Amino acid sequence: MASGSASAAAVEHAARARLLRIVVVAAACAFVVVLWGGYDRRWSWTGFQPNAKLWDWLHVFVLPLAFVAGPLWLRYGERLDRRHRVWLALLVAGFGVLVAAGYAFDLAWTGFPGNELWDWLELLLLPLAIGLVPVWVELAGGLRPRHVAVAVACTAFLVVAIAGGYGARWHWTGFRGNTLFDWIQLVIAPLLLPFFLVPLIEAKMTPAAEPRVAGDVAPAERRAREDSNLRPAD
Repeated sequence: MASGSASAAAVEHAARARLLRIVVVAAACAFVVVLWGGYDRRWSWTGFQPNAKLWDWLHVFVLPLAFVAGPLWLRYGERLDRRHRVWLALLVAGFGVLVAAGYAFDLAWTGFPGNELWDWLELLLLPLAIGLVPVWVELAGGLRPRHVAVAVACTAFLVVAIAGGYGARWHWTGFRGNTLFDWIQLVIAPLLLPFFLVPLIEAKMTPAAEPRVAGDVAPAERRAREDSNLRPAD
């Protein structure tokens, strides 16, 4: 009976996974067709303007992707093997190369040239804070050397950029002209997430200890007593 239930559950899970793949492929194909019609055929109902660049699409997709990636990573992160991690690293590295090429070769279709560090912070800071929820949960259990190293490097870079942006007028930072209120608007949500929301998530994920009733025996002690009662007397 148990094996039959397990096989039925496995079949149902496989059917759901197959249906999900079909839906994802169909949605991707429909989106490609709409993109082609909007940009090449000038379908006015799409609202896709010819001057809409990759930068504009990042504003559309980065935050929703973070909302999806954060919970998935939190639930299935431990199942990622070396191959998945390599693909993820290659994806991040590829995006970094694309950004560098966009600035170095002035690739207009990317929309990157002209955007400064402040613009990138506005684009990525909140999505990164959401997508890295598993890291915040891990940090709640204690800092590790790699966490300290990353935090020190990021803090040092930001301090140097702020000093150069306001003091030396480094144009690429885009900081000059932004006031304290602008910084509060920029960092308030990313700071609230790890310091207030993550402790709530961790509390929900941590099973509460069952209250002990007076006279109740712990499971290990109960098993030990049962084993001693089953032993034949000498």
